[in-house]
Amino acid sequence: MTNSLMNTGISGLNAAQNMLNVISNNISNAHTTGYNRQQQILRQANGTQHSFGFVGNGVSVSSVNRAFNQFVVGQLRQSQSQSGSIKAYYNELSKVDNLLAENDNSISSQLNNLFASLNKLASNAGDASTKQTVISDLASLTSQFNKTEKNLKNQIANINTELSSNVDKINTYTQQIADLNQKISRLQSVGNGLEPNALLDQRDQLVNELSEIIGITVTEQNGQYNLSLANGLNLVQGSSVNVLSVQPSADDPSFNTIIYTHHSGATQELTSQNITSGSLNGLLTFREGPLTDARNQLGLIALNLAERFNEVHMSGIDINGNQGEKLFDYNHPSCITNTKNQGNASAKIEFTSVTDVKASDYKIEFNGKDWVVTRLSDHQQITPKMEGNKLVFDGLSIEISGNAVSGDSFMIKPVADIASSLELLVKDVNKLATGFDDEENGAGDNRNVAKLLEIQHEKLINGTTTLKSAYTTLVSYIGSETQTAKVSSQSTQNITQQIYEQNQSISGVNLEEEYISMQVYMQYYQANAKVIDTATTLFDTILSLTK
Repeated sequence: MTNSLMNTGISGLNAAQNMLNVISNNISNAHTTGYNRQQQILRQANGTQHSFGFVGNGVSVSSVNRAFNQFVVGQLRQSQSQSGSIKAYYNELSKVDNLLAENDNSISSQLNNLFASLNKLASNAGDASTKQTVISDLASLTSQFNKTEKNLKNQIANINTELSSNVDKINTYTQQIADLNQKISRLQSVGNGLEPNALLDQRDQLVNELSEIIGITVTEQNGQYNLSLANGLNLVQGSSVNVLSVQPSADDPSFNTIIYTHHSGATQELTSQNITSGSLNGLLTFREGPLTDARNQLGLIALNLAERFNEVHMSGIDINGNQGEKLFDYNHPSCITNTKNQGNASAKIEFTSVTDVKASDYKIEFNGKDWVVTRLSDHQQITPKMEGNKLVFDGLSIEISGNAVSGDSFMIKPVADIASSLELLVKDVNKLATGFDDEENGAGDNRNVAKLLEIQHEKLINGTTTLKSAYTTLVSYIGSETQTAKVSSQSTQNITQQIYEQNQSISGVNLEEEYISMQVYMQYYQANAKVIDTATTLFDTILSLTK
C-alpha cells in the first residue's frame, strides 16, 4: 500500500516538475518571434484492480502541445499577404505622387511660366531680353520633362532590383521550409507521433514571413507543409522545391520578370495574375498600372507639345527673315522584338496623326495569318486598317517586313520615351520665329508669338484636352490612386493587427498567467512531495512494528 502511495506521489511530482519546465520555457520565450505557447496535457494513469474495486495510480504526462489555431493562423497569413501587397503598391505610388505634385518646378508651373513669357513677348516681339526669357522657360520645361520621366524610369530599375531581392528571399524560405518538413517528418516517425514543437514554430514563422512577400496556399499532408501559388503552381511539395528566378522579360528586356521553373525544366513567366498578393504583387501591379500609365501620359503630353510648337514655330520667321526651325526633337516610337521570336520579321513605326496617338503600349502578335493588335492600357483588341504591308491604328503606322512565325510578337511603345528624350533645338534668341513673312511687318512682328501663345488653349490631346489639363488629369489620377492606396494600406494593417492580436490571445505568452500557473504548480509540487513524505512515514512505521 505504501509502495502504491509512493508511486502515486512520484507521478504527481514528475508531472509538476514537467509542468514547471514547460512554464519556464514559455516565460523564457515570451518575446521570441514565432514562438507558440506550450501546454502540458495530463491524463489519469490506469488503476489497479482490487477485490473492492480499482485504485488509481496517479498521473502521467500525455504530451506537450503548442497552443495553435490553424484557422486563425491561415487568416493571419492571408491578411499579411494582402497588407504586403498594398503596402508595396502604396510606397511606390507615393513616390510618383511626390514627383508629379504641383510645385514651383513642376511641369504645370513650367508651362505657366512659358505662356506668361510668351504673353509678354506678344506685347514686344522685338525685345531680346524677353526672347531670352522664353528660351530659358522652354529649356526649363524641357529639362523638367526629362527629369520627371527619368525618375519614373529609375523606379523601373529599382523595382527590377526589388524583384531579384525578393525572389532570393523566397528561394531561401522555401528551401528552409522543405528542410524542416524533412526533419519534422523524421522526428515524428521515430517519436511515435510526438510533435517537435520548436521545429514546428520555426516552420510556421518562415511560412508567415514568406506570405508577406508572395501569396501562398498552405496545405498539410502527413505532417508536412505543401505550399502553392494561387494558380496551383507548387513552391514546396514535402522536401521538394520549385525554384523561382528573375530574368529580363521576353516582351521588354527593360522589365525584369519572375520565372517559375517546373521539375521538367520548363519555365513560365509569372505576372500579377499568378502572384495575387504579397509585396511582389504590389510591385508588379504598380509597374503594370500607374507607373506605365504615368510614363505614357507624360510622353503623350510631351509629344503633342513638341509637335504643335514645332508646327507653329516653323510657320513663322525669325528676326533675320529666316524660316522658323523645329523647336523640339525627340525619339521615334520604339519597337521591341520578342526575344523568343522564331521568324525574321521586323517592324518600323511612324506617327501618322499625333492627336490620335494614345497613352498606351501595344502588343502585336502573329497568329499564323494576321497580326493581332492589343492595346495594353485597356487590354482591347484593335482591328487595324491595312495599307499594303502597313498596320494603321491610333495615329500609328507599323510597317512589317520579313517573315513571321505563328506566335511571334512585338512590343510597341509609341510615347514611353518621349519625355526623357525631349530636346530643345533652338537656343539662339535670334532664331526665335516671332513673326510672319510679309512686307508690312518688320522685326517687331508678333503674329507668330500670338499663335504660340494660343497653344495653351488648344485641345491637342486626342482633340479633347489642353496640355495643362492633361497634366492636371495625370496628377489627379496619381493623387487619387495614392490616397485610395493609403486608406487601403491603413485598413489592411488594422485588420492584420486585429487578427494578430486574436492569434496572440491563443498562442502568445501572457507573463502574468504563466506566473500564476507557476505558483499553482509549485503548490502542486509541494503537495505531491507531502504525499511522498507521508508514504515514507507509513513505511517507517510498518518497519518499526516488525522489530
